[in-house]
Amino acid sequence: MMTEYELISSMHLAFTQNAIYFLCMTILTWIAFNLANGIRIAVNRGDTVRNIAKIFLSIFCVFVGFFFLNVSLIGGGILDGYTTALLEVESTAGDRLSALSTSPGSIGSSLQILFHVFIVIFQLTMIWFPKPN
Repeated sequence: MMTEYELISSMHLAFTQNAIYFLCMTILTWIAFNLANGIRIAVNRGDTVRNIAKIFLSIFCVFVGFFFLNVSLIGGGILDGYTTALLEVESTAGDRLSALSTSPGSIGSSLQILFHVFIVIFQLTMIWFPKPN
């Protein structure tokens, strides 16, 4: 059985790796918004935008959204797993993490899932809505 120090150290390493993936997904989400905005600007200017470009960008946005959601869910799994392990060794850190992991905005929570879905819907709306009259 791992000690409290070993559990906290390995949790730190797991969250560090998860944070690197989170940063990558944030950058890819920013790129997807910029590409969607480029299509939105072209549509508003009256330029012809081919549907194949919209389809490929939509697929890109959905994939980035899915992978970003997956990173958040993995982070939630890390938090839940280590919280349980710390509670088993009767650590006070386990009590604090337990309060954090059950909060509504915690990593991997349903509120975060809803936020990731909102981001993808926002991007797809930017891509597919026609020019305003």
